[in-house]
Amino acid sequence: RTEMIGLLKKDLYVADKSSRLLVVLALVFCLAPGFGSLGSTYAMMMAFMLPMNSIAYDERCKWDRYAAMLPCRPSQIVWCKYLLSGIYTLLGEVIILAGAAVRHIMKPGSVDWQSIFEINLMLALVMFLVISITLPFLFRFGSEKGRLIMLVVMAMGVGTAVASTNAIFGDRDLVSLLPPVPVLVTLGAALVIGGIYVSFRLSVHFYRKRQNGAYD
Repeated sequence: RTEMIGLLKKDLYVADKSSRLLVVLALVFCLAPGFGSLGSTYAMMMAFMLPMNSIAYDERCKWDRYAAMLPCRPSQIVWCKYLLSGIYTLLGEVIILAGAAVRHIMKPGSVDWQSIFEINLMLALVMFLVISITLPFLFRFGSEKGRLIMLVVMAMGVGTAVASTNAIFGDRDLVSLLPPVPVLVTLGAALVIGGIYVSFRLSVHFYRKRQNGAYD
């Protein structure tokens, strides 16, 4: 437990400087009228960019060699990247809701809260699924090659989430065909948990092989 806390602190310190600008820009986009979808998308991008920057920093500093001498298991090191993604996904959600609240205060009635919550829920589920897909690629191919794969998956995932949400929830006939919200949330959560578990096991496997010089 102590090792996990120390590793997470290290990743948060590394992410701190690069996250400040992203947080400010996300707040600006979320506060600007007419930039709702862009603000939501940009806020959630932190969940992708910061773990990627953290892995790139570890590679530049030869962190794997140093970590091999620490009493930390590979699974703990890898899990911290997933925790980092989860923390900034939640931060993105908070920024989106804060921006909507400020717009509502400045202009009452200008915010469709149901739409905000539906889009946030869809984005959060997609974020975790995309993170599950991309992090193993980063551990397998490194930050440079994995970056391209991550950006492609990110663009496809976020674009699909926003388009699907607007298309489905904007059509009352389609909404009536959907299962109840608790069922949708349960199915989505089960899919996310399963995806993260498989992704985590793959990432640990790739990290161990990389640590042993298999991909040098």
